[in-house]
Amino acid sequence: GESLSLFEMNASSRIISASEAFAGYFTPYQSSYCLESSLNKTKTKGKILVCRHVGRSTELKVKKSKIVKEAGGVGMILIDETDQDVAVPFVIPSAIVGKKKGEKILSYIKTTRKPMSRILGAKTVIGARPAPRVAAFSSRGPNVLNPEILKPDVTAPGLNILAAWSPAAGNMFNILSGTSMACPHVTGIATLVKAVHPSWSPSAIKSAIMTTATILDKRHRPIIVDPEQRRANAFDYGSGFLNPLRVLNPGLIYDSEPTDFITFLCSLGYDQRSLHLVTRDNKTCTSKFTTASNLNYPSIAVPNLKDNFSVTRIVTNVGKAASIYKSVVSPPPGVNVTVTPNRLVFTRIGQKIKFSVNFKVSSTSSKGYKFGFLSWTNRRLQVTSPLVVKVG
Repeated sequence: GESLSLFEMNASSRIISASEAFAGYFTPYQSSYCLESSLNKTKTKGKILVCRHVGRSTELKVKKSKIVKEAGGVGMILIDETDQDVAVPFVIPSAIVGKKKGEKILSYIKTTRKPMSRILGAKTVIGARPAPRVAAFSSRGPNVLNPEILKPDVTAPGLNILAAWSPAAGNMFNILSGTSMACPHVTGIATLVKAVHPSWSPSAIKSAIMTTATILDKRHRPIIVDPEQRRANAFDYGSGFLNPLRVLNPGLIYDSEPTDFITFLCSLGYDQRSLHLVTRDNKTCTSKFTTASNLNYPSIAVPNLKDNFSVTRIVTNVGKAASIYKSVVSPPPGVNVTVTPNRLVFTRIGQKIKFSVNFKVSSTSSKGYKFGFLSWTNRRLQVTSPLVVKVG
């Protein structure tokens, strides 16, 4: 299980389900969640309680360890029914386990005459689980507002991160989880790219981060998703897990100017008033993309493929002046993908080349979202974009 508690038990103690220690007007079901005043002190004293929990609140998880302690319990195993794996600084020896492990523990309690357990202090275990993996609480696609743009963009470390903390709270450091932890990792890498390539635009930096990301874990196997342990896809990790070793030399970038984003908004139906709320100036819609999917983004999403559909992209050479790239496509199942041209020949740095990607539904395709990849490769580099297609 997961925990930040350094408290540990010197010996084994009886372990019971919190539902067995119900008190007063509380039902066993209510007591199983270790609610305030729901535990009988006589039944709880000297025991380890198995409590259930639903929700993300760290404070409520810590509070349950306080409730168990006040009732006389010496330890707690918290079954996190949402399987979020977020470690917590409990006030007594405790650990969080997922739903499957929790059910096994409850089964052990039910089938054993005198079930015993001992909880040791938390410690770091290297390589215990594949990393990176997509946390259970991580936001997923599709993009509900603009499905023509794939979200998320990229995946970064955000689970149980050692981070700076306000000294006003009594600690200089804390263990935190969420976007607030993932974002600084990406920001740091973006700053690194900007330091090496000061002339690059925000879009160019974003492209470098996305097209050099990986979809494999440290064991060179596909990234998996918690809690289902299934193989992840672009709706889970976007372009993949960021790779700071490759990001400074992406080879090609998908760059965009502010005017491109105005054209994109106009393609979505923004009028002058709506546009002003974004730009804060007097710009108007002078042009539109034939489809919002044509924004020069490092990923490609087609949310309603009926039969045949094409999008265009422009790549800029930021690698060696004389470079040749060939397209390699892993098409979404049931969709035929054609790239034109399929070979890009560059003669100078900063040169731009436009290409198109055509999607055509095959006779064997089923409805729903499908996932694939487009890579521009040469002997040294690989510039990869996820392909996300919803067959209508």
